[in-house]
Amino acid sequence: MKFALTMAFAGLLFAGAALAGQDAVQFEVRLLRGGKVVSSPRVVAEFGKTVTIAQDGVMKFEGAATAPDKDGNSYTSMRLYLFDNGEMKPPKTMSMLADLTKSPSIEYQVPGTDARFVVRPSLVVMRAALAQ
Repeated sequence: MKFALTMAFAGLLFAGAALAGQDAVQFEVRLLRGGKVVSSPRVVAEFGKTVTIAQDGVMKFEGAATAPDKDGNSYTSMRLYLFDNGEMKPPKTMSMLADLTKSPSIEYQVPGTDARFVVRPSLVVMRAALAQ
């Protein structure tokens, strides 16, 4: 039994080590209502994978980015959803080609509301959870 647990733990270490030092994208999603921040979650994703942040009754975010090209630019796409007055507004899909090391952002004022999204994708280096 101890051997099986040791092997399982070693497998987790190797899986984490495979991701350690790998570049990824971090999305910081700010939702402002009336000029005040009501939500500011962050999420990290591997390039080429879509991530989702869902906050019941507030908002939902889906985002993905490609690995940087030879010029350092990543194609980033996102879908923003706002919950307003008990219902979800139609999503807004946005994208950009940008250098994620230069703090780009996308802003969207939701029509007919006091809500504004500010999304900042950035380049980060993933670390193994056990190494943190």
